[in-house]
Amino acid sequence: MRRQPGRPKGLPEGEMKKRILEAAADEFARVGFEGARIERVASAADCNRSLVYFYFGDKAGLFEAVLNEAAEHREQQMAAQPSSLAQGLIYWFGQNMAEPRRIRLIMQEALAPPLPTGLPQRRKQYLERQLRVVEAFQSAGLLRADLDARHLLTLFLAVTSFPACFPKVAAVSLAAEGEEQMLEKWSAALAELAALLQPPAPGGRR
Repeated sequence: MRRQPGRPKGLPEGEMKKRILEAAADEFARVGFEGARIERVASAADCNRSLVYFYFGDKAGLFEAVLNEAAEHREQQMAAQPSSLAQGLIYWFGQNMAEPRRIRLIMQEALAPPLPTGLPQRRKQYLERQLRVVEAFQSAGLLRADLDARHLLTLFLAVTSFPACFPKVAAVSLAAEGEEQMLEKWSAALAELAALLQPPAPGGRR
């Protein structure tokens, strides 16, 4: 007799939820919110769909949980965030290039209907933590303090994700042949941007 998918025997609840979230992240990244199907998520996680509904309520709840999981992963990556502006920008650019599924999820979120609860809470927490980093750089004299910290954060989010979101446009604008050259050229551009955003040295020189 063929075993019906369900919660695998002996599998902790946390591990089962992790498997569902992993399968859901693949599904949402591949076909978006509208195209995603709970049945496919359950099949990929090797459980029945009632368990998905039990843990996450509905498709919107599952999507929000996936986005929160991605934000939590980003918070963990902050532990390795470099302490210089240039290297920090290059670090996050590299993370975005190395995680195409996360980039697809963010782009699919832009196409999806607004979540009933608004912006996922873990995303808010993560962005607030990054805002504190920007403010700390300003306080330490490593970043111009005459610029709005939230504006700077938004700028940094944009410039570190642009080539990952629009690789063909970035390749043309950078005249880059292949991903390796794009990484090299955009890293150089980020270093130049960081230099422009440093406070002037005494005497007016940067």
